[in-house]
Amino acid sequence: MLTVKQAAERACVSEGLIRGWVAAGQLPHFRLGAKGKRGKIIIDETDLDGVLASFKVGRKEPEPKLAPAAPRSAFHHLKLS
Repeated sequence: MLTVKQAAERACVSEGLIRGWVAAGQLPHFRLGAKGKRGKIIIDETDLDGVLASFKVGRKEPEPKLAPAAPRSAFHHLKLS
């Protein structure tokens, strides 16, 4: 479990950005404290890693290409009797 400061250090971002992700609902968190108080934000390491992974931009794997279908002939073979 990480505090906002620890999460920011781990992700190499500002504490404000972590708080923004929490406020936007992008980063799951726990808020510890007495009822009616703001409380302390605690973030699970796996949740932080998941959010960071979702932001990853990279090259997509190419989709496998299917072999082209054999062209259908307009002519049909007829059996003459």
